Amino acid sequence: MSRSVRSRTTSTSLETPMAEPGQDSSSRQRRAVLAAGIGTGIEYFDFTIYAFLATTLAKVFFPHEDPTAALLSTWAVYAVSFFLRPIGGIIVGHLADRYGRRRALSIAVIGMATASFLIGVLPGYSVIGSASAFLLVACRCIQGLSAGGELGTATSYMAESAPTKHRGYKVSRVNMGTLFGTLVGTLFVSILLQTVAETTITSWAWRIPFLCSLPLGIIALLIRLRMEESGDFEAMRQSQQIRRVPLSSVVKSYPRSLVAVTLMALTANASYWIVFAYLQSYFEKQHILSATWASWMTTITLTSAVISFPLWSRLSDRVGRRPVMIGANAAFVVLSYPLFILMGQSTACAVIAQLTLGQLTTIYLANILATFAEQFPAPVRVSGFALGYNIAAVLAGGSAPYIATWLIDHTGSSRSPALFLICATGLALLGALFLLRETANKPLPLTAD
Repeated sequence: MSRSVRSRTTSTSLETPMAEPGQDSSSRQRRAVLAAGIGTGIEYFDFTIYAFLATTLAKVFFPHEDPTAALLSTWAVYAVSFFLRPIGGIIVGHLADRYGRRRALSIAVIGMATASFLIGVLPGYSVIGSASAFLLVACRCIQGLSAGGELGTATSYMAESAPTKHRGYKVSRVNMGTLFGTLVGTLFVSILLQTVAETTITSWAWRIPFLCSLPLGIIALLIRLRMEESGDFEAMRQSQQIRRVPLSSVVKSYPRSLVAVTLMALTANASYWIVFAYLQSYFEKQHILSATWASWMTTITLTSAVISFPLWSRLSDRVGRRPVMIGANAAFVVLSYPLFILMGQSTACAVIAQLTLGQLTTIYLANILATFAEQFPAPVRVSGFALGYNIAAVLAGGSAPYIATWLIDHTGSSRSPALFLICATGLALLGALFLLRETANKPLPLTAD
């Protein structure tokens, strides 16, 4: 298969009304937004409550003799699910590219919600000893496998339903779901920490947000079972363009796109999990803010991100994908270390630093998903997106809190997490400069010869 790509405007074999996203009704687009966004919202709700309750989970599932070792173990379990995300992306991506976006999205949300619910009913270390940690790892593995294909499938589904000139804005709603899920998780934990005694939280109250994942998952499943299949996928099926092994086509024919997505996804993962997940624990451990106020500060940062998200999400449609990706990554490289220095000066400075990092992350997240979806043609879109994104998730996502904690422990410097951010965003900057093609306001590629 050669690299030449036929778009909607040139492909005659796929000229069907369903394949033209600009012709989608506004009601169908609203349904697409809801179906795509609700699953990613639940995914990030689940991951957020784990991150924000990390210090509590360390007490519940691991021995108490060494608090730092227990916290590192908790972050290690957190990272386990990310190491399985590429496998989940391969499996769910294969299902999405071969059997449909709708079916893959339904399977993903079932796995995520069920695994989170099971965490909520696990016995702790005091009851069954080290077996509790083993069961926690098993549940996180299920989450990782399920989440691995969620974002790529939801993004591809949304991109294939969006009008060309507003694709960046429309597809950004998927990441709006991730921020909203994170915000709800943050609010949930913040209220829990504010209203319930610490001993009660450690005893049983930490289970409540995990148990809520099951009813949320059932609602998401019902919505996704009623969603329409992607027009691009239906066109592929009618014209027999579906690949037998989509992943093989990605590796053989689109290595440049795969590497570009992997590098640029480093920033999406590193910035998200450092700013919106790790800093809550960081402020508490560095005695900058109390646990309660650290949670509320992250809630405020997330709220500002949600409010500003619609503004930033139109940016790449107007000025192009490459300028936004290059500018955002360059800003991270230049500002990360000074902002971590600022955090240690005072409470007010910590607030300013987190809000600034939060807005940089928002700019990036508001524009990155459409950029990724546009790098691959329809028959391999989910597989290519999922593989590249999840490799980055392993390197810079779930491992981010662990690496940041490890860096502080081994260097003795509270500013060392900034070095991790600089490395991740520096690599992403190289990918944006040398590998990324400009794809804004161009038809999505449907097939390749």
